[in-house]
Amino acid sequence: MTISLRRRRTLRTGAGRWTARQWAALVCVLAGYVVGTLTTSGTAIALPTIATELHASPAGMQWFMTGYLLAATCLVLVAGALGDRFGRRLVLRISSVLYTLGMAAAAVAPSIGVLDAARVLAGVGSAGLMACGAAVLASSFDGADRVRAFALCGAAGGIGMAFGPTAAGWIVAETGWRGTFAVLAGVSALMVVSTYLIEESRASQPRRLDVAGAVLLAAGLSLLLLGISSGTTAGPTFVVVGELVGAGLVLAAFVVRCLRAPDPLLDLGLLKDRRIAAWLLASVLGGAGLAGFTVYLPTYLLVVRGVEAGPAGTWMLAFTVPIFVTPVLASRWVTRGGSPARAVALGLGLMAVALLGLAALATHPAPWAVLVPTGLLGVASGILTGLCDAQLMSRAGGEHVGMMSGLLNTVRSGVTSVVMAVFGAGLVVAIARLVGPGATADRIATGDVAGLDPAFAASGFGGGWAAVIGVNAVVIALAGAAFVGLLRARRRSARD
Repeated sequence: MTISLRRRRTLRTGAGRWTARQWAALVCVLAGYVVGTLTTSGTAIALPTIATELHASPAGMQWFMTGYLLAATCLVLVAGALGDRFGRRLVLRISSVLYTLGMAAAAVAPSIGVLDAARVLAGVGSAGLMACGAAVLASSFDGADRVRAFALCGAAGGIGMAFGPTAAGWIVAETGWRGTFAVLAGVSALMVVSTYLIEESRASQPRRLDVAGAVLLAAGLSLLLLGISSGTTAGPTFVVVGELVGAGLVLAAFVVRCLRAPDPLLDLGLLKDRRIAAWLLASVLGGAGLAGFTVYLPTYLLVVRGVEAGPAGTWMLAFTVPIFVTPVLASRWVTRGGSPARAVALGLGLMAVALLGLAALATHPAPWAVLVPTGLLGVASGILTGLCDAQLMSRAGGEHVGMMSGLLNTVRSGVTSVVMAVFGAGLVVAIARLVGPGATADRIATGDVAGLDPAFAASGFGGGWAAVIGVNAVVIALAGAAFVGLLRARRRSARD
């Protein structure tokens, strides 16, 4: 009864008189949203500089990006279950400390191996931030205050995604790539401090943790990414083939486990509904479909266009500003009677066309050859971002919302890590076919082109970029056709 009365008093006070504990929860989660988006969108700007200074191989740079996502993907559901059982504030505090330590270690990393390990540590912390941040916010606010709090967090994430690359470009230009991680460590330290003011909460009936499922998912994704990165440098050796086959077997065992276990890590039975399968596909594409493009665009701008880190961040506004603006416009259009399915199908088609244009104009000297397709990609991505998640969650049903959220976050993060690895490996292979295999191709792929003929490096990277972006366009087009097919099949079965 005491808790109920306290919450009623909070509701009457309004957003202007939130308690210190509520402000602490909001600051903590806001900082998590900002650093989360900056970690993925902002650090891509520093890739060429990191590769040059640390003499990193393509495989090392792939693990720089995918290691973070791999750790977060494999542990986000585990962290959520631990938070429900032992306390969300406790898990959030430990996760904030791990994230801060990871970013601080990255800022002083002497080698690419240490940097990759620091990123993995930050990914472990990120899993807890993703899993418990929203739960802490939901337990700290009620009614209209909760809506305002989540709206502020959504705006913070959008700002981080939209202006993260630009801010990172300026930081790299002024302080070097280590400054980016130092800033992230400083911001994440605010999360650690704020957790000491947050009220503890836990689930009254915590769900069981599927340890076997978590181990299978982590092992399968690790083997898959290891096989992709090893194949980039060693080719299709016996070991590489074994890693990929092993990954397939382990991930197949994970799927079987999810279908048969009484309390699975992921409820794959939800995908029996074709509408849910269609909207999950679109939601995943909204976050993962352009993962390779966003990560390697700064390297393309450096090698092919001669644009350094600072100006590259400004160039990327052509992509990030539409992502910030388009979701609001798309949502308004749907609320006024527009069809979300048609809007998303249009977005997927636009994405495929823009990627094809970017591939065809990869070595065209005019700035518009990059800015126009990149802007269209931002519009397409914004449509998917603004509509898909809401449509998916609305079809889950109240009793399945938590499981659907976990399914979406896990699948999207896992697919994103795989897309990044495959995109990077394909880029190295495509460049090697143009300039010859060996150290030169590796240097061009990572942006370490000091001492190389600029025209030679631009031709090699531009040709490889065009090939990989073209394949990306075909995959998006096929996925768009699958999205439309799933929805039409559902309608036909409903009529029958």
